Amino acid sequence: MRFALTLTLLALAPVGFAATLMAQNAPTLGAQEQALRDAKLKAVRAERRSEMLRQEASNAASAADRIVAQRAVLSAEIAAAEAQIEAANARVAIISRRQRAQQKLLGKQSEPILRLNAALQQMTGRPTALMMAQPGHREDYIHVRAVMATVQPQIVQRTNALRQQIASQNELRSQELLALQTLSDARSRLTNRRTALARLEGNARGKADDFAANAAIEFERAIAQGERARDIVGRIDTERLGSVTAAELAALSGPALRLADDRQVEARARVYILPVRGKVVSGFNELNTTGYRERGMRLSVAPEAQIVAPAAGKVSFAGRYRSYGQIVILEHGNGWNSLITHLGTIKVAKGETVKQGSLLGLADRQTGEIGVELRKNGRVMDIAALLR
Repeated sequence: MRFALTLTLLALAPVGFAATLMAQNAPTLGAQEQALRDAKLKAVRAERRSEMLRQEASNAASAADRIVAQRAVLSAEIAAAEAQIEAANARVAIISRRQRAQQKLLGKQSEPILRLNAALQQMTGRPTALMMAQPGHREDYIHVRAVMATVQPQIVQRTNALRQQIASQNELRSQELLALQTLSDARSRLTNRRTALARLEGNARGKADDFAANAAIEFERAIAQGERARDIVGRIDTERLGSVTAAELAALSGPALRLADDRQVEARARVYILPVRGKVVSGFNELNTTGYRERGMRLSVAPEAQIVAPAAGKVSFAGRYRSYGQIVILEHGNGWNSLITHLGTIKVAKGETVKQGSLLGLADRQTGEIGVELRKNGRVMDIAALLR
């Protein structure tokens, strides 16, 4: 009787365990699916914000380039204004020399006329009655008056011409000085404008750098949200797989009443093994030196260590691939596959079927590192969860 009761309890135990496990997973899966949706939404928002900031950074950079072009134009205008100022200075100097030369010439030409005029003015300044009383002075007086009447208009005409020329030159010099002042003011304005544009250029560059930095931060946030969504998907798949396994256990008729030997227990426990013994350099989802998260495990191993199959499967690829060096991809079935990278030597070929623990190749002699990744339907899975 006790033996029959024991059989009944053993038969019902998987059903109760499976039902409990499925009941516990139901709310957990719902919460994680909601978390997944939230993570995806945050990732999309972060990507949109990153793109918007990149566009703003590009616009700011373009604005800075336009300011640089405007600054070049203004610099050319300033150089032209300075050249005009130098030309104006040269013209003023020439006019000043001509003015001094003409004033000197005017002095030389006016000197004899002025002496004659002074003598005539002195003579004419004497009283007429006194000059008429002296003998011979009447004829001299008439002669001087005639000479004065002849010479005076010429003196006035030549003097007026020279004065007009000097006045014209003074007017020209005043115009040149005014032009020089105007150009000097223009140069000051252009210099101030160039300083302002340089300040604007620096501000635009700073804004572009800020936008680029913010875009990089948002991009990292988007990556983090994407990785979080990937982790949630992986946990959901694992828990769903556990639910399926629990349902399959519930459908079984019950365990056989016989003891399993140690080899069978060990074979069931070691569903997945590491391809080689070594030191863990970086684990799943850890940040590597390049700033990205690891999609598997990196192991430091002895040079030319033997690399074995972590699980039974079929070799779908064996050879060199880009910067991963020599790699081997194993298909385990039901969407599961393993990727082993950075091998030194490969001992298997494409299409070959291997068992767990079969030799795949040797580690590299120099680097002494390999990478191991496990995927389920293209999604990266945590190897450590299967090694526990």
